[in-house]
Amino acid sequence: MNSMHGYKYYLYNIFQIFNHKYFKGWGRKKTGKFASWCYQKFGGSLILKEDGFIRSMDLGIKGSPSFSLVEDKKGIYYDATGESDLENILNSYDFNADEALIQKAEDAMDLIKKYHISKYNNAANISDDFFKDKGKKRILIIAQTAGDASLEYGLGNKFTTKQMIDEAMNENLNASVYLKIHPDVLVGKKESDIKREEIPKECIILDEDMNPISLLKNFSKVYTKTSGMGMEAIILGLEVVCYGLPYYAGWGLTIDKQTCIRRTQKLSIEELFAGAYILYTRYYNPYRKRPSDIIDVINEIVLQKKKAKHEKIQRAQSQWR
Repeated sequence: MNSMHGYKYYLYNIFQIFNHKYFKGWGRKKTGKFASWCYQKFGGSLILKEDGFIRSMDLGIKGSPSFSLVEDKKGIYYDATGESDLENILNSYDFNADEALIQKAEDAMDLIKKYHISKYNNAANISDDFFKDKGKKRILIIAQTAGDASLEYGLGNKFTTKQMIDEAMNENLNASVYLKIHPDVLVGKKESDIKREEIPKECIILDEDMNPISLLKNFSKVYTKTSGMGMEAIILGLEVVCYGLPYYAGWGLTIDKQTCIRRTQKLSIEELFAGAYILYTRYYNPYRKRPSDIIDVINEIVLQKKKAKHEKIQRAQSQWR
């Protein structure tokens, strides 16, 4: 959705110092930090960008074209250390007066659940016989990548993933406890926020890339620091325990280990989804080369997934070392 990357942002913002002072960059990445510094030093206006919550067919790290973008004038959605446009939307928008918006949110969530739409849509669904512990309660812990900006700015680093695993196992003594490894780790692009030797032997490691919605449908409770999968678990109606302060925490829908005094509203799932996925996010269809909305984007992803003919994952094959 935006062709300007890296050094071009630095050149652009330097130019803006002497012109309109319209600064922009990517979130809390280097370009966003530089844009924020320029804004604080010289005034003007600031926009910080990030990928949206339904991002692409394949991983962004592989260069897959993006379906969505957020632009924030206050902060960025994963930074709980200060306000953001998303936080302000969720605090102040009159959802009760916008029935059409809530209906659109419900329709989009129904499609997400039916067609397993996630941030990235390259992974296969799991097969019906993937899990062998039939009838047993399953708990999912979501590992993230080491150095993830959402861990730092979402205050997730106050806890270790090992602490999260230990507490999940102690709180769910009769359940099967699974740990999902991040897809960027599985393809060798990044390091995990937990080392394999730190994982208790009783914890079952999921180190195969698989569709998140397909996976989450097999669990009743999720533990996370700041992962976007926590929001997808909320959409599915699962119990979600948050150790950090992701954008979806603090609104009465999650069990929170930390609090954010700025988040004052109690929201429904539909309101939270509408605020984040619809009001806060812009959509573009890279396959049709046109501005889009969430429903059109989901339908396009469904079409592209059918063309790709994803096969179901039969069993986990260890790739992470």
